[in-house]
Amino acid sequence: MAEYLQVGRPAPRVEGPAKVTGQTVYADDIQLSHMLHAKVLRSPLAHARIKRIDTSRAQALEGVEAVVTAADLPPVAREDESPGAMPSNRAEILLAADEVVFAGQPVAAVLASDPSVAEEALDLIEVEYEELPAVLDPLEAMKEDAPPARGPVSDIDRSETQAHAAVDVEEERAQTASNVASQMRLTRGDVEQGFAEADVVVERTWRTPMVHQAYIEPHISLADYHPATGTLTVWTGTQGQFFVRDELSKLFRIPETKVRVVGTELGGGFGGKVLLTQPLAAALAIVAKRPVKLVMSRSEDLTAGNPAPSCVVQLKTGMKRDGALTALQGRIIYESGAFPGSPIVIGALLLGGYYRFPHLDIQALDVMTNKVPQGAYRAPGVPQVTFAIENHMDMMARELGLDPLEVRLQNAVQEGDPMANERPYPRIGFKQCLEAIGENDIWRSRGKVREAQGKRRGVGLAAGGWLSGRQPASAIVKLNEDGTFGVVTGSNDITGTNTTFAQIAAEELRQPLETVSILTADTATAPFAGITGGSKAVYTVGRAVKAAAEDARGQLLAIAAQLLEVSPDDLELACGQVQVKGTPDWSVPLKGIARASTDFGGRYPPVVGRGTISAHKHHPGFSVQVAEVEVDPETGKVTVLRWATAQDVGFAINPLSIAGQMEGATAQGLGMGLFEEMLFDDQGRLLNPSLLDCHIPTAADVPPIETIILEVPSEEGPYGARGVGEPPVVAGSAVIANAIYDALGARVSEVPITPERILRALGKVRE
Repeated sequence: MAEYLQVGRPAPRVEGPAKVTGQTVYADDIQLSHMLHAKVLRSPLAHARIKRIDTSRAQALEGVEAVVTAADLPPVAREDESPGAMPSNRAEILLAADEVVFAGQPVAAVLASDPSVAEEALDLIEVEYEELPAVLDPLEAMKEDAPPARGPVSDIDRSETQAHAAVDVEEERAQTASNVASQMRLTRGDVEQGFAEADVVVERTWRTPMVHQAYIEPHISLADYHPATGTLTVWTGTQGQFFVRDELSKLFRIPETKVRVVGTELGGGFGGKVLLTQPLAAALAIVAKRPVKLVMSRSEDLTAGNPAPSCVVQLKTGMKRDGALTALQGRIIYESGAFPGSPIVIGALLLGGYYRFPHLDIQALDVMTNKVPQGAYRAPGVPQVTFAIENHMDMMARELGLDPLEVRLQNAVQEGDPMANERPYPRIGFKQCLEAIGENDIWRSRGKVREAQGKRRGVGLAAGGWLSGRQPASAIVKLNEDGTFGVVTGSNDITGTNTTFAQIAAEELRQPLETVSILTADTATAPFAGITGGSKAVYTVGRAVKAAAEDARGQLLAIAAQLLEVSPDDLELACGQVQVKGTPDWSVPLKGIARASTDFGGRYPPVVGRGTISAHKHHPGFSVQVAEVEVDPETGKVTVLRWATAQDVGFAINPLSIAGQMEGATAQGLGMGLFEEMLFDDQGRLLNPSLLDCHIPTAADVPPIETIILEVPSEEGPYGARGVGEPPVVAGSAVIANAIYDALGARVSEVPITPERILRALGKVRE
């Protein structure tokens, strides 16, 4: 095994000191001269026609600079839009013009130098609506006589979804005017034959709600447009500044070279903070000809952000008496809200992608309703389907008297097995994760304590995975005049990736970590990078950093070889210098090379390493988790006592950061299983638009989490690393459900698994 100096070792986050001392600059910290604040009037109705907007009273309020409606905005459209169709991309409807399609949709904006004045003016805008029938349930929306949630959609834009997970499956557009925007199907073998061969068949429907990412910082964008030069600059908290640049360029028909996006430090994203406020802020700046800052309140973010879709999974599976799987038939219904784009492909692939089913038939549908449009949330679409299949694996094993872990080991996919789309899996560590959990004390000690003080205890396990994203990337590594190194990328850091990039560069240059600095430059100056999402930042940008450092190393050795009059093959990099192998005293300091390549009259070109890569292969990651819970059968209250998460990370470049990722994602999975749910009334209005009412897990709810890091190297990742952010969030709901069943013998098929739902499953509460 290779001996490493910097990678494979825990390293504290490079941006940590600035954050904890309050020095980090976020988007809301930026102030520009003559800046206006924008506040948005949002529709109170889920579906209505706008008959009249009167802005005169708001415009007359002292301090108001402008009141903007859709008629005042510059036109936005994509070149490939279908004529006459309502845009499928939410970014193209900056303010509703004729029809609102969800409660919370922007209708008008007020611009003022004082944000409180702009807020006050919103109450003075008069809007007359003609309420239209709203469809609020995806199953009802699919019926032939269901009212349309909105006008027919144009070609569905999947660019943001594909940025999280690029997969080789095509979906079909709906052929008729329908609330079903698109669908796809995966088949293998003959499911009816498979069910005929089964000794046990389980058929059930599973439900998961819309949930919000609950990041600390809401969506914020500041835009500045200069008419004289036609340049647009946007400061924003985003996971993908190049993606935002491209979208703004397309929407406003401004050349990319005249659009500059500055990705500020992020206060969390979890997939939901790529594109939302930037187009409207840009449009308002173009109208006002002054800088405009648009900050969403917490309530606005919960009401009109980018939540994960609700999902219904109708699932039927079969198993033989010896534990062999026979067939899987599934129907996945994602509720996309008022704009299409649910992750139907990735959901279908993973519903049938964990275990070797010889026969399968999976249909996935993207269904529109009059609710807030969905977005990505850590492993988009996968926790929902995993909740279903992992409950089924547990149910079939128990009905046949088999060990749930052994059944999973027997059927788990491994390298060479076909995915649900028949593409072979690359090298993966799914079985190793199962084996690690099998050795964990939580699993080994299950059943030893069944009851304590009238409360029942149970242990459950579940698996989850992610197929990963793929995207080209580039990076620069340069030698500074003082002999240190600078790494320049365009990748927005939200998970400690900059620390990992520094470790990679330091490793390739054989230098101390503190001699490497990281700069996330903006789109006008940075080398290209994709969005930080889909568990691909280290896999793609990390590889580019490694290649750039290798290039810089080659340049250093070439210059040193001339200075020392030896062959480059006889040289090696060491701390602060280049030396002849085995002879540290025969060396040249890095500062000397820097001077020779940057001083006036320098003999050599500056050392600037460039790295560019194109990722072709998937790097799937898997996680298996086990938890012990205690349930009060009288009240339905669940307390999680212990939790262990095992994950194949390929290679742990920074074990400290990876453990943090695993713990954080596990806590989010626990939250999905027990607490988190966006609740809507029968008019489509959000009932819990605050973190006081929208319960997310606190420190009191999360037990100590044991992290088990496994390393099965990927084929292309740097040092074998694979993405780590998505897999540990996936299994949480299923772990909770299986543990509760083990404790009570009652199966809950809807999350969050609230006390009421537990008591209903026990027959103690009626519908």
